[in-house]
Amino acid sequence: MRWNWVMLPGETNPGCRVPCRNRWGHPKRGERRLILLDPKSNGPAGRYPKGVDAIRIKWHRLSGVRMRSFAAVCLVLLVATPARAQVFAFASADRVNRKIAGHVDDYTHGLGHDRRIYSPILNQPRDLYVYLPPGYDPKKAYPLLFYFHIARVDESEFVGSGRLIELDQMIQAGEFPPTIVVCPDGTITGRNHVFEPHSFYLNGVNGRFEDHVLNEVIPFVTCRYSVRPERQAHAIFGLSGGGLGALSIAMRHRDYFATVASMSSPVNLLYDNCDHDILEDFRPESYRWKPTYDPNEVIGRFFFGLRQVRARRYIEPVFGDDIPTVNAGITAINPANLLFQSGIQPGELAIYLHYAGRDGYNFDAQNQSFAWLAARSGISVTMASDPSANHNLRYFRQNHHAVFCWLGQHLLPPAGAP
Repeated sequence: MRWNWVMLPGETNPGCRVPCRNRWGHPKRGERRLILLDPKSNGPAGRYPKGVDAIRIKWHRLSGVRMRSFAAVCLVLLVATPARAQVFAFASADRVNRKIAGHVDDYTHGLGHDRRIYSPILNQPRDLYVYLPPGYDPKKAYPLLFYFHIARVDESEFVGSGRLIELDQMIQAGEFPPTIVVCPDGTITGRNHVFEPHSFYLNGVNGRFEDHVLNEVIPFVTCRYSVRPERQAHAIFGLSGGGLGALSIAMRHRDYFATVASMSSPVNLLYDNCDHDILEDFRPESYRWKPTYDPNEVIGRFFFGLRQVRARRYIEPVFGDDIPTVNAGITAINPANLLFQSGIQPGELAIYLHYAGRDGYNFDAQNQSFAWLAARSGISVTMASDPSANHNLRYFRQNHHAVFCWLGQHLLPPAGAP
């Protein structure tokens, strides 16, 4: 059986004589007739098959209430859509490979294939993308860049956002050294749904994601691709929550990484001031360390305060809900704390922080406080910002180029046969 638009006897609207299968037409006048047709009966236009009842449906323009209801349904569908297809199924290694001079090797679970790498540490298969620069030659050794994605998406953002195409073009133009880029999945379950909890790429109550990167992903990549062994050829670039993990890992594993960059990231989870308002602008004279974790604390305000984000949303999936355990876990990985407890020395790690000047999470204040604390320890930090930007996808799209330019100046170029 199928639904179709036809004209009933006596219909004066010529537009209704044209069958419109699976589509809602707009008549010039009159009423629309929705007829349930038997596939075996193909009556001519202007007639309606014998024995079939007609349903008279009057067409109305959508009212404001109906339009809002329609938008709400679309939002629900969007929330339930896998992250791999968040923006019109944008993520496809095959599609992006047709647009770049380099090549993306796909180790993910996609349509018709499952190439994920199995992680004994996490006891589950994990997605991974590996980008090879134009003219990749296994006889040469290449620098290695890890790309840690933002929350609410997965590794598919790496190939679906357009930033990889931008990097590929910079390599072709000589603005960035030919580099192998690796993007592992940072979601906790790997199910790739919007709002899936982010691991920050750190070890936590739901899995040892940092150990997965260091002890499984790095060996996997270095065994299959030609990577320079020097630490000056290894960097991490993280966005938002991925930037927290990037900076924390780089600061604690300086034997392997020499360069780290982040964009609008929570680099000081213990940021506070004398008024205990973590959403206030940073001022050195009022800065304080947060004394304890509060799961109900508002850590972000958006849409003029109509939407508030509380700490538990991002903290508990990684650190749990036991407050003493959370306090200890945050102190151990918080980049601002690591300035004093990791033994980092001036000039040992190249650090770049880019942030949005109107960040709804107040990550701009966290970045400024980190740079101020670093300066007190003699640690140099390169800072850049987009003063009018908010913490949104537009900010990340528009400011990748600046980060890529800085990273390209701090990575060793490819070398001859190792």
